[in-house]
Formats: sequence, C-alpha cells, structure tokens
Amino acid sequence: MSALLDPAGSSVVLIGSACCDVRATASGDPLSGTVREGRVRLSLGGTARNIAENLARLDVPTHLLAAIGDDEPGRQIIAQTRDAGVQIDEEATLLGRGQDSGTFLSIVDEGGRLLTAIDDTAITRAITPRAIHRRRRLLHGAAFVVLDATLRPQTLATIVRLCGHAGVPVCLEPVSVALAPRLAPFIGDAALLTPNGREAAALTGLPVTNREEALLAARALQERGAGTVIVTLAGAGAVYASASASGHVPAVQTEARDAAGAGDALTAGVLFGILNDFPLDDAVTLGTALASLTMLTSETVRQDLTLERVYAHMQV
Repeated sequence: MSALLDPAGSSVVLIGSACCDVRATASGDPLSGTVREGRVRLSLGGTARNIAENLARLDVPTHLLAAIGDDEPGRQIIAQTRDAGVQIDEEATLLGRGQDSGTFLSIVDEGGRLLTAIDDTAITRAITPRAIHRRRRLLHGAAFVVLDATLRPQTLATIVRLCGHAGVPVCLEPVSVALAPRLAPFIGDAALLTPNGREAAALTGLPVTNREEALLAARALQERGAGTVIVTLAGAGAVYASASASGHVPAVQTEARDAAGAGDALTAGVLFGILNDFPLDDAVTLGTALASLTMLTSETVRQDLTLERVYAHMQV
C-alpha cells in the first residue's frame, strides 16, 4: 500500500514528485555492455520535494503533497524531508498494494554531463483530480502553490482552476524537456514560470542557445500571460521577464562539484524573494546564489543551508 501525503495549513504548498535519487558518475568513456569504475551517490530528489526542502531550510513554512510508497525508500523520504522542516501529514489514502516509491537514476560523465537517465516516478500519477478535490482546503490558505510537470495534465488543470478561484498564485516548474509541454495550456495562469533554456525552447518553439535568445523566450512566455518568467542558463546565470522589468543575473562563479538540484534551488530562492517582497532582480540574484551553493555539494539540497550562508555566498 502507499500513502498520498497530505499537508495542512501551509504557507507554500508544493505538489509533485518526491523520490530517491541515484546518481552515478562514470570514470572514463562509458561503453555499452561494459563495467566501469565510478562513484554512486544516493540522496533524496524530486522537483517538488527539493524546492520544499530548500524553502524549509530558509525558514519558510512549507508543505509537501506527494505520492510516496509504503516501503523503506518511502519511509526514508518522509523522515529526512520532515527532519529538514517540511510539513508532511501522515493522513493516508491507499493507492494499491505493491506500489513502489519513486526513483530517479542518472548516469553522468566526469564533467557532470548527463549520459542517460531512468525516471521511475509513475507513482505520482496517484495524485489525481479526485485526490486534489478532497484536499482543496489546502490550497485556499496558501501564499503560493508550486506544481511540477510530473503531475498529469488533468491534475494540473484541477489545481490551476482551484487556485484561480481562491486567488492563490501558482508557480509552474517544467522539470524536463519531455514534460515541459504539459504546462503549455497553463502558461497564462502562472504567476511564476521557471524553465531552463531547453525547456523554454520546448515551450516557445524558439531557439535558446545564448542569453539574448533566452531573454526573447522569457518575454514570449510573459506575453502569453505568465506573470514572471525566469529562464535558467546554468553557468551563465538566469534571465527574467515580467510586465515591469526584464534583465539578466550572472551566476556566482565557483568550482561546481555537482549540478543536480541547482535549478530547484534557484526556483526556491526566487520564491523566497517574491514572498518577502524583494525586487525581481534581487530575488533572482538570491536564487542564483542558492543554486551556486548547491553545486558545491554532492547533495540535491544543501544540508547546511541557511539564509546567512546564502547572503555570504552572494559576496563571493
């Protein structure tokens, strides 16, 4: 059996994926059918879960709604996420026996470039429109609702509609190039949209190969109704566009150890800034600093994260 974890009374509600993250770094040139030496790292992952933990470590009241299996990995996800300060209600809805918690497996080369990945997060499909309707009270009191694109289109539509009726702003996180098109019908409903360059290209049909093109894509998405669009560009920082401002924020230059989770950290930093009424460029600057800090560790979320550490890193 499995549990659909249901937070209550949140300031920020995050709905989407929570999983175990297995990341293998292969030494040399990986060859099909051969065994290579390398490093394997186990941590927690899932876009919604990662953003939730980052926010909680910045002392933002944060609640997670995610489908998590009644298995040992699921218990680990719950315990470690709760220890980080994320609120997870144990009220359970049965999803069926034998349902495994989600796992994301990635293999990268020594430079951190993705070689292949397997996404075993089908359990997220258990977050159905009916399950959301039963928990619609959770959305009404939220300062923000963050959705990742692992949710089914019907579920996304239900949440966006309920948030619209309640006047709750929505942040949409595309997760991947393959999943980004799920968000296309809801761009005009997004108070905040946070694609990376490739995801922005998938959503707009425009090329995004440099900063100028990224800004054009951000403006195109904003013109389609999104309130604020942030397009992340890895080592080149991020561009942003809203009805009143647009621009570019460079990345904090550091010796990156691992890029996993950096995009989720940036989104969390921008949300923190928006929730605290920062000017948009300051919110994006904080987000890029948080992303840079995350890349200095091998964890998807930095375990010693504090707001003071982020501010200090902004001075590097």
